[in-house]
Amino acid sequence: MNDFTVTAQQVLPLAYADAEVPISGAPSIPINPSQQCIPQHYLQYQHTHKSVSDIVNDIQFDERYPVFVSIDESSLVLQVGILGRDNYKTNNAANPLHIVYGRKWRVEKNLPSAEIIQTVFLALQKAKEHEIREVFTLLDNHSGKHSTPFSGHHDTPLLASTIATSTNTSAQPATNKAWQPEALQRILGAVKFDGQKLHLTQCIALDTTRVVADIELRQVEAQTADYGTVVGNFFPEFTGAKFSLVLTDDNANTLYHQLMQQFITLSNEHVAERFTYRGFTRFSRSVNVAEIGATSIAIRAREWRQEASFMANIKAFNQQVDATRVPVLQADHQAAHIVQRYEHVAGHKPILKKVLFTDSQ
Repeated sequence: MNDFTVTAQQVLPLAYADAEVPISGAPSIPINPSQQCIPQHYLQYQHTHKSVSDIVNDIQFDERYPVFVSIDESSLVLQVGILGRDNYKTNNAANPLHIVYGRKWRVEKNLPSAEIIQTVFLALQKAKEHEIREVFTLLDNHSGKHSTPFSGHHDTPLLASTIATSTNTSAQPATNKAWQPEALQRILGAVKFDGQKLHLTQCIALDTTRVVADIELRQVEAQTADYGTVVGNFFPEFTGAKFSLVLTDDNANTLYHQLMQQFITLSNEHVAERFTYRGFTRFSRSVNVAEIGATSIAIRAREWRQEASFMANIKAFNQQVDATRVPVLQADHQAAHIVQRYEHVAGHKPILKKVLFTDSQ
């Protein structure tokens, strides 16, 4: 354990004192020469609409992605709003601003405050991912129209009935050879992302099957009768973006997936670098990973967990919290099979409810 001097140490206050209570006997632990705290894993939580709203108010990201706290059927719920224009229409004055809402994220009242912050972070990343999937368009050579194949709105049951799974369903089957620059640019030419075209700026062969492709997004200007030049762009952070891909075969289908994954990665990094909690860029690459590790070691040192009554309290509390998260399954053949499958597994197993559930709706 770190031998910190106890004198002149500031005891850090609880972040949300109205919702956080130390477990009986919880110690205050030195985390550096000037500060000590009661860490989150020694706290019990009873979050309310106010405390969750206070957490959200301490978070800043982008005014186009407001985060709302509401109560839905007695559960606390987080929801991201998306303020923008219709992704499927041209980005001009005829396409007015409007707001839509992402999926609802349920917040358990006993969830640690730090995990609520992480939930907001994840909700923002997923809300942006949903939107950027809709601005990846692919030209269909047969119809001459563009589609959004990575949108989340496709009918999966229908696709399962009509499309056969194959490693070579693309119009450009793999030849187990490295991409040639001309062929690669031709395939890239069928793709637009957020109104931008993809240009191959460099293609370096690594061996007979692998190449490194340097790709740049470039604006596509279009003339309209009413609004003059339209350059699109719902996501300014992607304007003129440059990135590199390692392509392992010359399969167009694989390339499309790698492109989409790259755009998601860039979007996630954008959120991570601009998401702040009380001014702290918690998930930024600028935060020293080693310092996070050192802090974790300090607050989790086992020397602070020797007192028997405290250990009994924290064990009972953790068991109580874990029990609140056990799924209760409605009695049917499938549920019985699931319960039986986990019968010999340690921990809190799923509960089989004996009374059949009736949906009143």
